[in-house]
Amino acid sequence: MAKTQLKKLVIEKFRALNNVKVEFGDHITVICGKNGTSKSSILGIAAQIFSFEKNYAKDEALAFRQITGGVFKSQYSEHFRISEKFDVAGSMTVNIELHDGYSDQAATAKLELMKRGNSPRPVVRNNSTATGGNTSRNFTHPVIFLSLKRLYPIADRTYKVNDFDYLLKHKQDFIGLTNELLNRSSSHATGTDGTISSAVAHGENYDQESVSAGEDNAGQIILALMSFKKLKEEYSDYKGGLLLIDEADAGLFPTAQVNLLKMLDRECKNLNLQVVMTSHSPVLIEYAFEQSQQFRKKYKTVYLSNTYGNVQVIQDWSWAQINADITTRTIATTSGTSLPRINVYFEDKEAADFFAALMNRQPIKKFANPLPEITLGCSNYLQLIKKGVLEFSQRSIVCLDADQTQQVENKNFKTVVLLPGNLPPDQLIFEQLYNLPASHDFWKNDLQFTRDVFTNTAAEVIREFAISGNTVDVKERVTAYEGSKTPREVFKRFYKDVEFQKLLVSGAKPYNPWKYWVESNPEVSNKFLSAFKSAMCNVMQHGYAVDVAKLATLEVKLKRV
Repeated sequence: MAKTQLKKLVIEKFRALNNVKVEFGDHITVICGKNGTSKSSILGIAAQIFSFEKNYAKDEALAFRQITGGVFKSQYSEHFRISEKFDVAGSMTVNIELHDGYSDQAATAKLELMKRGNSPRPVVRNNSTATGGNTSRNFTHPVIFLSLKRLYPIADRTYKVNDFDYLLKHKQDFIGLTNELLNRSSSHATGTDGTISSAVAHGENYDQESVSAGEDNAGQIILALMSFKKLKEEYSDYKGGLLLIDEADAGLFPTAQVNLLKMLDRECKNLNLQVVMTSHSPVLIEYAFEQSQQFRKKYKTVYLSNTYGNVQVIQDWSWAQINADITTRTIATTSGTSLPRINVYFEDKEAADFFAALMNRQPIKKFANPLPEITLGCSNYLQLIKKGVLEFSQRSIVCLDADQTQQVENKNFKTVVLLPGNLPPDQLIFEQLYNLPASHDFWKNDLQFTRDVFTNTAAEVIREFAISGNTVDVKERVTAYEGSKTPREVFKRFYKDVEFQKLLVSGAKPYNPWKYWVESNPEVSNKFLSAFKSAMCNVMQHGYAVDVAKLATLEVKLKRV
């Protein structure tokens, strides 16, 4: 049976990707690499090539649905947060090579970012299989994209039982696949709906309310496989499908990760599927590489590296080669000891800015890998930790705002540290600056950012919270606030003001308000530095098995009080 398969993407330009080539395996392609190398962007590009609303070969509409009722198509908004400044028309050019199952021939096209309505979106152009005058159309092919949204904590979802019709009829299939994947002996299965449509297999002593993040992830992957099985049964002109999984290993223990690849390989053959996934798991990547050496057409490993400047795509590197580069986790200390580099997460950019000032000229800084582009709310981070997602519960540090004390106090979250102060960062820096008199040396800067400029920049804050006089207690004013706006929105607008941002990007201590705050508050800054060092030692010891003796090289320079 003829099947549609993606063969190659040549990305001329899109964000960090310039003149790179990605080749895909007939069955499974594993994409790995450092943070910020556009792994997920490749999934998004692949998804935008296809749609499943029409069979163009027969000019007939298609209305098939997944088990949960979703369509076999992924919207560009699920993959890309479009930047008005950088993601403009003409900023994406991707050359596509595939085999089209409907014409049973090799096909080519381009994917370009074009203006459609109010904002740009990816558009397929020059489709070689298109007949007639219009060649700007997608290829017919069913796609399921499993994004990181599937890891949204159960406790934070709208959530209800919904045993989908197909699942009810094929529960034993679902249970069998789950047990195979997780090496379990579950006997029941329950479908759920709400924020996320899912299903889980479970035993008699617990139900869908008590499952782990790994079980939930497994359930959604298996639902996707069964949706393609359902489609193959219902659609007489079935030409296979494309399954895209972001961070496929999330919540799965090592044996389950290997089981997942084995299961996917088998189902790729049974259902004519092609699976493309991203992963940070050494176990999963290593197994995929080993398979790629034995089955070079079926398996591909794609490694993205920016070690030597621009992002490079390296196909079929050995695990030893990937491991040496991917970790960026071996940093030589002055004593000659090598230690891992630890990811640090924040609630927002304001927190990341504060952290950068606290880390200024700190020896421990070189072992921290701040990720300001990844921002989640406090409750989301804590749920991921509680659910045992290793990235957050053992292998990284989560820096929460100081106003989250009640959420973490006496909870023994060993990977969590609180920023100094008693307010969210944007409120904290406002209070610090408002309480400086106009005559203070801070305002005598070459930027001419005077106190008058500051109060003008912060006019909305001052007006909304009825602030007057020479000093303010922000916590008191926020507590008393009865306006229609949320304090978070008002303070964020102040923080993002163009004039205030000019001050923030100034690296010099006299001008940068965060560096001034740290110097002015040595005692609480020292408390944070000590807590951060303790958290980093814990992560290195328990998350990366670093010998305790090596941790003596981790140093912080405490401020003079």
